[in-house]
This record gives sequence, structure tokens and C-alpha cells, in this order.
Amino acid sequence: MRKLVFSKKRAILIGIKKKAVLCTIFLVLLLFISTSCMNVRKAETISDTSVSKEQFAHRTVAVLPVKEQSALTTDSLLSLRVAINDKLDDKVKQELPNSKIIDTKTSVNILNDKGKLGIMDDLIKIYDSTGVFDKKLIASLGDMLKSDYIIFSRLKAEKMAVGIIGKGFGASLEVVIIAKAKNEIAWAGSGEFKRGGIFGFGTTENKKAAEELIHLVFSKF
Repeated sequence: MRKLVFSKKRAILIGIKKKAVLCTIFLVLLLFISTSCMNVRKAETISDTSVSKEQFAHRTVAVLPVKEQSALTTDSLLSLRVAINDKLDDKVKQELPNSKIIDTKTSVNILNDKGKLGIMDDLIKIYDSTGVFDKKLIASLGDMLKSDYIIFSRLKAEKMAVGIIGKGFGASLEVVIIAKAKNEIAWAGSGEFKRGGIFGFGTTENKKAAEELIHLVFSKF
């Protein structure tokens, strides 16, 4: 009888321990999922001067296609860039309704017809190495595009690993508006969007990512 009672008590204790272990595992997994699936959204104005949208009224603003620094594959990045260019064109038109907007496709076509597509790469190289925009290149771009302002943007995107079974998406976008006449930054802003998850929940569609990035950048405009 004592052995039977002892066996029952032991079985109860083992059952309690198993439940405690399962609860602990569940809580750890729940914490991991909630942490991994958290979104990160940041936005800031990176120019020193304040800007009034009125200064762009009745002016011509040329939008250059986004340039990238990325660890993503070429195919993945291409669709993201296309989505950002579309969203950028729409957002600029929305924010500057009284300006004449030369969209990204038109800007590329103009430069391509003149055999000057490489000028955008030259502009980026100098900006990356010195932190300033080359006056001659800005003046040349402004003359070819016949614009008063030039919108220049840079994308940095990467795939993120979240543990062994996790994956995610991370990107930051910087947008700079340059005044051709003064060769000065009229306004600059940046946005960062990251999303991580596990078991496939860390993926983000390119259109959604582009929308998030553009919204964040111009939330301070």
C-alpha cells in the first residue's frame, strides 16, 4: 500500500515538473516570437536648415531614381527600387502640388538621351567620400534636367537573420533635396524600417516596405 501511495505521489510530481517545463518552454517561445516580430520604425530630419514648402512653389523639381548600397540579391533589390521610385514620385507630387515635377522615369530618359547616365554614379562617389555634392555636377544636372531643385535618394537594404530559424528585412532610405542655384541642401530626411520574425513571419513585400520608408522619410518634411 505504501509503495502504491509513493508511486502515485511520484507520478503527480513528475506530471507537475513536466507541466512546469512545458510552460517554461512556451513562455520562452512566446517571448522570442514577440521580440522577433517587433517592427522598428525611425524617422529624422538630417538637414540643419528648416524648410518651407512655399519655396518650391512654381519651381521645377527633378526626381532622380534611388541609388543603393545593399546586401540583398540583385533581383530582390531591383523590385524594391522600382517600388520606391514609384512611391517617391507619388509622394513628391503630393507634398509639392504647386511645383512642376520631373519624375524618375523622365529624368532617366533625359540623361540617357544625352549619354549622361554616369553622372549620377559620379555624384554618389563624391558624396560618399566627401559628404558634399560636387558643384559642377549639380549645375550640369540642373541644366540638363532644366530644374531648380534635384531630389537625390540613397537606399541601404539587407536581409536579417533572426536566430537559426528566423529571417527578416531591414532598410534605410535617405532623401536629399538640393537647390541648384546655391548648390546647397534645401532639405534632407531619413527613414529606417526593420521587421524580423520566425517561421516565415519576417518577410515584407517590397511595395509595403517602399511605402513604409517613403512615409517615414517625409513624415518630418
